[in-house]
Amino acid sequence: MVHIEETVEIKAPVEKVWALVSDAERIPEWAKGYTEKVTITSKQLRGVGATTHEVGVAFGKPYEKDFIATEWVDKEKIVFENTTGWPWKGSWIMKPTKEGTLFTYTVDFELPFKAERLKEVFRKRYEELLEKWVQNIKNIVEKK
Repeated sequence: MVHIEETVEIKAPVEKVWALVSDAERIPEWAKGYTEKVTITSKQLRGVGATTHEVGVAFGKPYEKDFIATEWVDKEKIVFENTTGWPWKGSWIMKPTKEGTLFTYTVDFELPFKAERLKEVFRKRYEELLEKWVQNIKNIVEKK
């Protein structure tokens, strides 16, 4: 299992960070160049059990994935897992600080191929994506 974690300090209250990341349809705003569209596919828009369908381009190849929220604590944490493709789980965790919010994005996944070199290249590229995404979230929230 590959584990990647990126944390950033955002100079804005948790409520502002939460407003951005808890709205699945806004993911393309901060995951530019990867996620093109997210559609909520469940009747409930938020909370445990909410489902989404994501379309985008991952490392130059088109993809489609489905996700379900498995844990949801308002203004603190969202945990989500894919329901299609290889095993993948992610979380967004927000903690208030004196300066604003400590935001952490983690992913854990099993790659569907055996080649160790390829796994390492994929892991490194995914680390770079997460680093870029947390910075994008920071930039969007701090502008408002």
